[in-house]
Amino acid sequence: MPALSALPDHEVIRALLPEALETHLDRGEAAARIAANPGLLPVAVDPMGRGKVFWADIGDHPLREWQFTYTMQHLVEARAIKSAFTTDFDIFEDDTIGADGIEPSGLIFHVSRCGSTLMAKALARLDSNIVVNQGTPLQRGFWARLTDDFRRPLEPSPENLQAFRRLVLAMTRRRSPAHTTAFVKLVSWNTLYFDFIRQAFPGVPLLFLYRDPVEVIASVIQRPVPALLAKGSRQGALLVNDDNADTSGMTDLEYLARCTAQYMKAALKGTEAGLKVLNYSSVTPENFATILECGLSFNPGEDELAVMREQFKYHSKDDKDSKEFQVDNAEKSKTISDADKAMIRRICGDLVERLDRSPANLFP
Repeated sequence: MPALSALPDHEVIRALLPEALETHLDRGEAAARIAANPGLLPVAVDPMGRGKVFWADIGDHPLREWQFTYTMQHLVEARAIKSAFTTDFDIFEDDTIGADGIEPSGLIFHVSRCGSTLMAKALARLDSNIVVNQGTPLQRGFWARLTDDFRRPLEPSPENLQAFRRLVLAMTRRRSPAHTTAFVKLVSWNTLYFDFIRQAFPGVPLLFLYRDPVEVIASVIQRPVPALLAKGSRQGALLVNDDNADTSGMTDLEYLARCTAQYMKAALKGTEAGLKVLNYSSVTPENFATILECGLSFNPGEDELAVMREQFKYHSKDDKDSKEFQVDNAEKSKTISDADKAMIRRICGDLVERLDRSPANLFP
């Protein structure tokens, strides 16, 4: 059974919150209820038909789980969801949606398994920060809705850009008096929509994390990501940048290598529009202040830095902080054969070296 974080968002939320389907509100009533309850956030988008948005009231719960999917799972298991309902997708045409959201102070892109979760969880240790860590609506449903289930390119129309802005700002609502700052870590394959996302949030600092593709893919094979479940679909063809590709005929390793190559190519192009890049090997406690300042224009005090640096001691996917972090680069590489390593490096070419040498690299 794939991990919850790899499944389409509306399938996960439908299973976790079946009661949401029992109440469907029209736009006016929903907008009024959302405005009156800052804990109400969009938690999934079902792209079928007219489109459906799932909303759940999570109160002032701090978003500190390693992915938003697991925030939802934790809250459901704790019976802490105060209310849930659905609306039509056109809720994002309402001017009040996202009006009380905190403009992100940084957007984080990545290739998977490259330190982005560590970054997000470190930022989330501050009570003042809202950190949307791979928000469930960004997994698949929203993008599928805007592209007719990936049958057409994503159009940066005013309507689509507005819908994206309002979706994100509805997730960064100030749910506690302490909240002053917000950061959003996107899903790895969202990097392919960099131009669209940049247009929706012009002027917001943008950071891309990457890693040796062999190590990335070795880790993804052990714990699949959403991109792997898209293999063999129209979305899978998008991820390898070939509308005619039969990705179902590729091995998982070849498919993931092609996806990873596309993410890094998109990032290289993004550096021309202000995207900063960061190699996993440079994500260290010693570099953290520089990463925040130069990558996200964020300058916390020394006391706040000390709080965030604590995250570096622990495995980033352990929300109980019971598992210490251990370097596993060599162990990951051992799980890939020499022939497959050669194939991955042939597909990904010199992209890592080009990112390392880029003037946009925080530690070239």
